[in-house]
Amino acid sequence: MKFLSEFSLLNIGNLICCLGLSLIAPFYPTYAEKFDVSGSLLGLIFGINPIGGILSSLIVGKILNKVRFFNILSLGMLIQSIGMFCYPLLTFTTNRTIFITISLLGRFISGFGAQTFVTPLYAIITQKYADSINQKMATTEFFSSFGYLCGPVIGSILYTIGGFSFPFLLFACFSVIIAIIIKLQFEKQEEKAINKIPEPVISDIYDIECPSTTSFYNETDISIGYYDLIKYFPVSSSLFVILALCITFTFYYPTYAIYFEENFNIPPQHVGFYMAAVSLAYSVGALTVSRINVNKSKAIFIGMVVVSISQFFMGPDPLMNISPKIFITVSAQATFGFFSAPPFIMALPKITEELQAKFKKSDHEKCNSLASGLFNAVISTGDFLGPVFSGVLAEFFSFQRSCSYLGLYLVATTLLFLPNLFTSKKVQQVQIKSYKEYL
Repeated sequence: MKFLSEFSLLNIGNLICCLGLSLIAPFYPTYAEKFDVSGSLLGLIFGINPIGGILSSLIVGKILNKVRFFNILSLGMLIQSIGMFCYPLLTFTTNRTIFITISLLGRFISGFGAQTFVTPLYAIITQKYADSINQKMATTEFFSSFGYLCGPVIGSILYTIGGFSFPFLLFACFSVIIAIIIKLQFEKQEEKAINKIPEPVISDIYDIECPSTTSFYNETDISIGYYDLIKYFPVSSSLFVILALCITFTFYYPTYAIYFEENFNIPPQHVGFYMAAVSLAYSVGALTVSRINVNKSKAIFIGMVVVSISQFFMGPDPLMNISPKIFITVSAQATFGFFSAPPFIMALPKITEELQAKFKKSDHEKCNSLASGLFNAVISTGDFLGPVFSGVLAEFFSFQRSCSYLGLYLVATTLLFLPNLFTSKKVQQVQIKSYKEYL
């Protein structure tokens, strides 16, 4: 029950992070047009958020085993709240340069704070919930997708109720409250743990006996770094999959509202409801994945194949000779959302599984922390590149053609991952061999 309560609190924080990051999508682009901000510059503003996330993930991944988790979690929520408080300042200026500067600063700080929270969250899942990692990842991704689902909708509603500043002020306050709760509750749990007499416990099949309190300081830690993980093909190819998915998730943020307004006469305050199709379908996909037991590599590959095909129907491309219709675009978005769940959810468990087969047991916790840092850094990189690519392509191509180019990129990423279908059996054989050696 203690872990369930802790896990629930972490997912509430994750939900607040995702809501805070996504509520800007429906109304900011049209508000920014008043300051002549569009195209590639708009994409840069959306994309600067993950730049902070990249830096944060890599830093936190390196120090995670040397500091208390709850301190980093609370700090992340507080930093994100600072970024959110920047946006209301935009209503006090009519200067274009100041508007752009504050927008970039707010997005950067928000991204840094969000990934400061999320990186230890994923590390906790891989370390504390190893026996149910797929289910816990699916649950966490459900809250993430639910946040991205509700973010644009809630953003539209709050924008209609209280104007531009209201959504940001409200969620900044929520972030501060969650930071305080996490700090107090985790400190209380730590005090209880310290008062208990540590007893030896039997760990998994690779260990004979280990202390009940995890030791984060290991002499072999310094022998493993990010480069050791990246140069391992199963890890790097899985990270490329995550990169492609995150680029696709955020690719439509700068141009989706404008495309819907120009082609379907959908006002900005209503676009959020249509943008929710991806996150809603992803939520359903995440719940589905948590209920079934599937081969990770096959699930990732099949999901990527369907995701790649869906992008060609997003416009759809003029070469397909299909007139743009709102139900086609939304259906393609929903298909992408549902089938992106298996590769996104299975990627980190697959990476940790591969690393556990490659490195010795004493290095596993270090590998888990580094894997979490890399995983979240790649997510932030994709979140950055998506809006930037979207803004740049919008300068030269139509929305429909840009979606097709994105589809071709996804096809290439899927083919890169293909060799993993044949190497996954070798990993299983190594795990069986390790178990026999233990016996």
